[in-house]
Amino acid sequence: MVEPSHQIAFAGSPAKRRHGFVITGLLMVIGVIALFSAGPGLPDGVMIGSLALALAAGLLFHVLRTTTDSGAVLTIDGEGVWFRDWGLPKIPWSHISGIHVAGIRLHLLIHVDLIDGEAFLAGLDDGQRRRTSSLVRADRLAMPAGAFDAPMGDVVVAMREAREAACAMP
Repeated sequence: MVEPSHQIAFAGSPAKRRHGFVITGLLMVIGVIALFSAGPGLPDGVMIGSLALALAAGLLFHVLRTTTDSGAVLTIDGEGVWFRDWGLPKIPWSHISGIHVAGIRLHLLIHVDLIDGEAFLAGLDDGQRRRTSSLVRADRLAMPAGAFDAPMGDVVVAMREAREAACAMP
C-alpha cells in the first residue's frame, strides 16, 4: 500500500527519443541520397534533398527539446496525480472516479475518469485551458501507456493504490 505522504515519480520513456532519432536519421539519409542523385535522373533532387534535410533538422530539434528533460513526467502522491503532457495542474483524488486501461495493443492508454470534469476544467483560468492537450477530455484524461520509463502495469497499480490510500483517509 502506498503511504499518503509518499510521492512516486515516473520519468519519460527512452524509446520516444530512440524512435525520434531513427526517423531523423532516415530523413537525413534520404536527403543526402537525393542531393547526390540530383541531375538528369532526378531533376528535383536538390529540392527533395533540401526539404528532407530541413525536415530532419526540425524533427531533431523537436526530439531533443521534448526528451532532454530528465525530470518526472508523472507524479503520484496523496493529494493527486500530475501528468506533464496534460498541461494541467495536479488533479486531486477527489475529482477522480476511476483508473483503467483502454485501447488496442499497439495504442494502449491509461484513462483517468473524472467525477465532474467539466466543473474541474471550468475552474481553470484561460491560460491553463489553452495549454491543455488533446489527451484532456471533459469526462476523462488519457496517458499513452508507453510514455513512461516503467511498465504500464506498475503505473496503473501505483495510481490505484495511491487513490485508495487517499480515499481511505478521513
